[in-house]
Amino acid sequence: MIAFALDVDAVIFDLDGTLIDSERAIVQAAVSALDDLGVTVAELSIADHLGAPLEELYALFVGDGDDARLRHFIARYIERHDEHPDRFPPPLPGVVAGLAALAARGLPLAVGTTKPSARAASQLDAAGLLRFFAHVQGTDPGMRPKPHPDVVERACAALRVTPARALMVGDTPRDVAAAHAAGAGAVVVGYSDERRRAAAGFGAAGVISSLVEL
Repeated sequence: MIAFALDVDAVIFDLDGTLIDSERAIVQAAVSALDDLGVTVAELSIADHLGAPLEELYALFVGDGDDARLRHFIARYIERHDEHPDRFPPPLPGVVAGLAALAARGLPLAVGTTKPSARAASQLDAAGLLRFFAHVQGTDPGMRPKPHPDVVERACAALRVTPARALMVGDTPRDVAAAHAAGAGAVVVGYSDERRRAAAGFGAAGVISSLVEL
């Protein structure tokens, strides 16, 4: 459990791996889309980069600079993800209770994710979580993805709070880096012992096992 009081004016949450259990659909869609290009990648290798933009995954595992193949990969990924049985994943353990407790304190909540805003809102709605959020900020055209601060800054602006008075809750180093680049605080949630051990080196103010701990 984190060892300080939650003294902030707003909380911003990452989506995948933080609020919803989307890893299986993302990983398997990426593996399948890469296989279409003749590139074989283990699921665990993709899981290590959960939350990365598709362009970054392509550069990491293909890296040929071919824009046409990149567009093919992205189209295939979206197709495979949207036909996956877990395309609308459920909330992770403790998420509903944690969000409800924060909302009951009157804290405005937002989502800041690498996904486009519309896709993020659709998944939040399907998971029954959209009602908790005053704003959903995806990485829309013209915005830089995490670890750049864009989604955190836009979410703070929408909530009318300064980043210094906001907390970003995520599950990856890029969430922490985006928060710090914006001037916000950061906490990491890890739903397994392995994830929490890894998160200890991310540079966040604290590591928790459930949003209820906030």
